[in-house]
Amino acid sequence: MQVNSLLKIQNQNSIENLGLFQKESNNSQTTFNDLFKNAINEANILDQMAQNDSVKLATGELDNIHEAMITAQKADVSLQFIMQVRNKVLDAYREIMRMQI
Repeated sequence: MQVNSLLKIQNQNSIENLGLFQKESNNSQTTFNDLFKNAINEANILDQMAQNDSVKLATGELDNIHEAMITAQKADVSLQFIMQVRNKVLDAYREIMRMQI
């Protein structure tokens, strides 16, 4: 049995799979801008939910303090994530601007 012929078949299969994968990825083009806007919107929604839970907790409508704390922490973590992504993007931009052509 010749191993070389089997390797050729495996290589052809992997090339075909790569072509299919690239075709699928071209159909859904989500830009970084869209992802960042969605993350900002989600953080805004979480912040509003945390504020609503704080008001409900202060007025006595919400008895469970744990829910309010969890919602506040989710909002805080999402805001920290957005700030870190922003910082990394700005650092990358500054690094690109420092490059000499």
